[in-house]
Amino acid sequence: MADSAAVAPARVVGIGASAGGLEAFTALLRHFELDSMAFVVIQHLAPDQPSILPELLERVTPMKVVTATHGARVLTNHVYIIPPGKALRIEDDVLQLAPFDETNRARPTIDIFFRSLAEDLRSRAAGVVLSGNGSDGTLGLKEIKDAGGITFVQDPATAQFDGMPRSAIDKGVADYVLPPREIAKELMRLSKHPDTRFPAEDAAPQREGLTRLFAMMRHAFGVNLAYYKPSTLERRVSRRMVLQKVDTLDEYVTYLERTPEELDVLYRDLLIGVTNFFRDGTPFDALKTAVFPLMMADKRLGDAIRIWSPGCSTGEEVYSLAIALLELLGPTSADYKIQIFGTDLDETAIQFARRGVYHESITLDVSADRLQRFFTRHGATYQVNRRVRDLIVFSSQDLTHDAPFSHLDVVSCRNVLIYLQPEVQKRVLRIFHYALAPSGFMLLGSSETVGDASELFTVVDRGNKIFGKRSVVPHGPLELAFVSSRNNGPSEPALVGLRRPLANIQQLADRKVLERYGPPGIVVNENLEIVQFRGRTGGYLEPAPGAATFNLMKLARSELLPELRHCIQQAMQDTPAVSGRVKLRERDQTRVVNIDVIPLIEPETKTRCFLVVFRDERPHVLNPNEATVLDSASHAAAERVGELERELAVAKEYLQTTIEELEASNEELKAANEELQSANEELQSTNEELETAKEELQATNEELTTVNEELNSRMSELTQATDDIQNVAATVRDAVVIVDNDRKIRRFSKSAERILHLIAADVGRPVSLLDRFLGRDQSNRLVGEAIEGLQRVDREVTGADERRYVVSITPYKTSDLAIRGAVIVLASRESVGE
Repeated sequence: MADSAAVAPARVVGIGASAGGLEAFTALLRHFELDSMAFVVIQHLAPDQPSILPELLERVTPMKVVTATHGARVLTNHVYIIPPGKALRIEDDVLQLAPFDETNRARPTIDIFFRSLAEDLRSRAAGVVLSGNGSDGTLGLKEIKDAGGITFVQDPATAQFDGMPRSAIDKGVADYVLPPREIAKELMRLSKHPDTRFPAEDAAPQREGLTRLFAMMRHAFGVNLAYYKPSTLERRVSRRMVLQKVDTLDEYVTYLERTPEELDVLYRDLLIGVTNFFRDGTPFDALKTAVFPLMMADKRLGDAIRIWSPGCSTGEEVYSLAIALLELLGPTSADYKIQIFGTDLDETAIQFARRGVYHESITLDVSADRLQRFFTRHGATYQVNRRVRDLIVFSSQDLTHDAPFSHLDVVSCRNVLIYLQPEVQKRVLRIFHYALAPSGFMLLGSSETVGDASELFTVVDRGNKIFGKRSVVPHGPLELAFVSSRNNGPSEPALVGLRRPLANIQQLADRKVLERYGPPGIVVNENLEIVQFRGRTGGYLEPAPGAATFNLMKLARSELLPELRHCIQQAMQDTPAVSGRVKLRERDQTRVVNIDVIPLIEPETKTRCFLVVFRDERPHVLNPNEATVLDSASHAAAERVGELERELAVAKEYLQTTIEELEASNEELKAANEELQSANEELQSTNEELETAKEELQATNEELTTVNEELNSRMSELTQATDDIQNVAATVRDAVVIVDNDRKIRRFSKSAERILHLIAADVGRPVSLLDRFLGRDQSNRLVGEAIEGLQRVDREVTGADERRYVVSITPYKTSDLAIRGAVIVLASRESVGE
């Protein structure tokens, strides 16, 4: 055992429990045999009392049970017990201890370890929550599951205290809900499950299952898995195969075809939802100290501040951006129109984000001051305050299909690009470049970079992955087919029409002249990368062996290189035009090539380019047999040649002018084309915002419906109470009159109507109306005594019908003990005697 224990485990299992945990620990470890795993036990312990948990567990397991120490490397077949008064983490398979008071005694201990376990071991992590009160461990299980690990929860029916298990189950973070004994068996099965991998590219028969899986996802959810990196798909699919006890990919795809519920669960697993408030901390500090102040420097009171967080998951990152911005602006935040957009592919996550209600474990990431300022506590949850929620619009969006927002000041897309294929990353970055305002900023995740799109962004803060937008036009138009609606699909014919404007007859004629008489050439940028070929350049350029390139110095023929490099260097020194002359040998002949390098300024980006033109000198070689014949006509021929040369020079000058005019025309068409595309993109963005507003209105309508239902319920209760009062008033024998504080009649019974001769029109009249029956000034005086004395007043009077009555006047009290008038009861002396 000692030999096998001296190696790193294939999987590390974190076990968390509180009250009643000892019985569950014992049941789990007693049924676990020696294997390739290691266990870390996190128990809620009294910080100032020694623990005998290691001695108790050592009796029930053949594994070595030790108290965790700082710097200890986790080894196979070991059980590590957290010591009292310490917070435990794991990093690079090494345990890290810290005094518990450094992490705030009120914060959960199990979540601290589970979170570090997920970050360190990813798919090698497993989390187990056993008996205990409260909700500790729920957030940690979610992070383990999001990282590709496996999660277990004790069946509440077998737990002494079911608070922690039920919390994890209610949040949907449990892969298995089992008794401790069955958890041990399932862990051993997982350790023996074959390692699952995607088939290799050249394994065509095996890749049929992968193709079927892609097609099923596209059909069911409109998601193209080909956009994602294979490693991401491999971890998520492998995890589901392990949970469903399936060994091969083909078997799992067949299972998916038979079980639509599993397809939905796999889709949820593929939507990477790893997020938390103020993740990684320092980027948000950089936003407050550097980016937001630069952004606000160009803002005037009343201007809009627009921020977009694509791939926002359950909304923690979006709320973090809003809080950081509000902290910077302070009281002046009301002077600006703040619009923050949070989008994600997962509609369930978007609905969760809209509510803004989070588990109390967010105290791990949110300071006490921020909790007090921006959150409201409701039991075991915190809700983001309304003033923060009102700044944010959440919407479902597929970043790889749907139209983006525009005129944005900041785009925060953290840890989304790392899951996408490189070519998709580059296209998404071009979308962000389009969406940002000229002075906009982009924030990426700690493992992400702009890569091949470095020409679109400049580095603002390399450590925090903050980039600024460059004022450049990307090569080629923004691909509208890529960002069109996922339902409508791309419209390729429309794009072709936009990219290739129709030419008129003059332009067609000019093009033919250029093709026939114009000199061949190329246009290069400052990095000597070829951006355009003009005419037939095959006689001057030849591809070199190796990787494909557009660098002029690697494509030009070797004889041209010295003079070509010299001419370009001179042109870079702001020389209007530079010419050179080179001899090229081809078989038994030699030809002379003139090289012209002309600097250009790109109109849109104001960057320098260079037009390189190649012109051949082709001297006329005479045949000796023709010399005698031509001598006699040499004089006339010389004149004719001179005339033709002059005409040719004029023609060349005209052609050059035509070339310049054509280039200007092309630039104008290009600008018009890009404006049309920008207008179309803006319309798509506006449509997206309208759809988002529609969703918000629908949500408001649902809230109004709920309020209306509550009012209807209250109305029903009120109607029933009114009916009860009317029935009581109709059946009571004594006369009852209710008056308000102004001594005016508000209601009376049927008996009062009969005895006191009241009618419906008497409602609202003074109580002195009763004096005609009770005697002069009786009513006002008695009611005043009852209201002012706050006690019942009884008097015996003789009525107008000569009968004796007992008048009882009681103050009218509301449910909150406020006096709102009086109740007058008139009972005949005979009925009182009875």
